[in-house]
Amino acid sequence: ERGDRIALIGPNGAGKTTLLRLLAQEEQPDRGTVTWGHNVRPVYFTQHQAESLDPIHTVFEEIYEVAPPGWTQTDVRGLLGRFLFRGEDVFKAISVLSGGERSRVALAKLLLRPTNVLLLDEPTNHLDIPAREVLEDALAGYDGAFVIATHDRYLLDQVTNKVIEVTAGKVTVHPIGYREFVEQRGKGRVGGTRSDGDEGMR
Repeated sequence: ERGDRIALIGPNGAGKTTLLRLLAQEEQPDRGTVTWGHNVRPVYFTQHQAESLDPIHTVFEEIYEVAPPGWTQTDVRGLLGRFLFRGEDVFKAISVLSGGERSRVALAKLLLRPTNVLLLDEPTNHLDIPAREVLEDALAGYDGAFVIATHDRYLLDQVTNKVIEVTAGKVTVHPIGYREFVEQRGKGRVGGTRSDGDEGMR
């Protein structure tokens, strides 16, 4: 729903990435349908998103190429500054960047897309603490909805207001933030709305 900030949780191998790929329509469900509402524009950030960057571009060129009409070089450099690329760093070639730096470029590109739903699969991979703080700020200020799968529990504490738990082929929706979910689970009070995989999803 509008305003949802969803933590997608579950053990490794439970199907979190598969669920995100289904939502992004990168895969088709065996049964049921995936239907987005009118004017919903989702975008999918994969675990390997940084690998899609053009290695011969500079950081500046990679962002400027997808900047909205009317954006100036100052606007692009301002965005890159938010993602910790300052001064001459914006003219580094993508090919010489570290994994964390590439992830920051990929995240900056993502936020320039005309979208109102983010589907994020382990976006904190390769990010150091300052870069994770940048991502936290970006998500906190994001106007749309998002679904995020990450092992960064602190990030989930800070930015989510709903939990979707994937375990053993079942999906359970908990209408509370991640922090409250953890607290209630510790007290044995967690409840939610469960959906069997056989029911499909819509």
